Amino acid sequence: MRPVRVLVHLNNLALGGAQLNAVDIARTLRERGHDPVLFAQGVDGSAPLVDVAAGHGLEVVVAGGPDTPHREVRRRLGRVAADHGSDLVHAWEVRAARNAYFGPGRLGRIPVVTTFYGIRMLRGLPRHQPLVLGLGALMGDGRAFGHRDVRLIEPPVNTVTDAPGVADGAAFRREHGIKDGELLLAIVTRLVPDLEKDAGAELTVDAVRRLDDPNVRLVVVGAGPSLDRLRVRAADANRALGRDAVLVPGQLADPRPAYEAADLVLGMGGSALRGLAFGKPVVVHGAAGYTAIHRPGPLVEPHASRCMYGFGDGSRDPGVLAGQIRELLDDPALREELGRWGREWVVGRFSLAGVASAFERIYREVLSAPPGTAGWLRDLEQMVRYEFTKPAALRLLGR
Repeated sequence: MRPVRVLVHLNNLALGGAQLNAVDIARTLRERGHDPVLFAQGVDGSAPLVDVAAGHGLEVVVAGGPDTPHREVRRRLGRVAADHGSDLVHAWEVRAARNAYFGPGRLGRIPVVTTFYGIRMLRGLPRHQPLVLGLGALMGDGRAFGHRDVRLIEPPVNTVTDAPGVADGAAFRREHGIKDGELLLAIVTRLVPDLEKDAGAELTVDAVRRLDDPNVRLVVVGAGPSLDRLRVRAADANRALGRDAVLVPGQLADPRPAYEAADLVLGMGGSALRGLAFGKPVVVHGAAGYTAIHRPGPLVEPHASRCMYGFGDGSRDPGVLAGQIRELLDDPALREELGRWGREWVVGRFSLAGVASAFERIYREVLSAPPGTAGWLRDLEQMVRYEFTKPAALRLLGR
């Protein structure tokens, strides 16, 4: 297809799964001759995603700070689209979709494609523009919410850069005092309440404490509002065990050495998929205390359809997770078998090259038959309701 000038509106600048997916896809599209430019609203503090994108040679335009009014963000988004000569806008998540709809996409002047990689379908997205979902479990909800063009493209994994041997796991272990004979559990996550990511890390700390095995260490790589609370929990566990069993070093711009160093990876979403890409056995985290070993059998499709996520019974019993960890750590052959199978599964189903090709096809379809003004106007009433009317009513009600 002819080169496409695509304006990629990121959800935010945190090192989260959707944002890293957007950067990886943009980089791959640029390598294929397209011209992507990235746009995002600023955040408080550092914005490591800007450095990650720059490392791939991608331009990121940052529009103000987190308190910049939506109207100004949209004005700047429109200016970037004009300066770039964008053929279309690729919006990631809800706020970006609304900015694109009321900004450069206003009156259908530029087509908009929206990608939503959340685990629960949300209202307030344009229904007459292509909507790409990352979870097969949400396809029915997307149609029930009135979306006319819903596609499934599961989140990608760069199985070339995320692969056994590409990072120095031995150096990571030395840096953090992990001995050769010790078994390392690794979690790479954003420490936030969203999706109960922080709860999964906390449950794992409790499970390591329950195991009380001097050969088992846990490292949690990540940052966020729950970081301090997790460090307190880790310190409590270390005092009880009489050793530094749990390490919480914070965020790494490149967490690949942590994956490579691990004997077992725990987590959800893109982090769990990256663990599999590194050839590691994975325990999947989820809501309400959900944990399960990702292995061949009945859980494969439920995990895949929810992007490596699950829903527990609310018990949050660290003993259950401790038992799953124990099963894997006590059986090196099982770890090797699951690591090999998981790597093959990810390469076959979630490769970045295949995902980039799927987005190329969508871009081609949209540019050949853009929704135009008529499609934009069909969404106007509900977009105004969710953007202006509903928030104003909630403010009047004091909510």
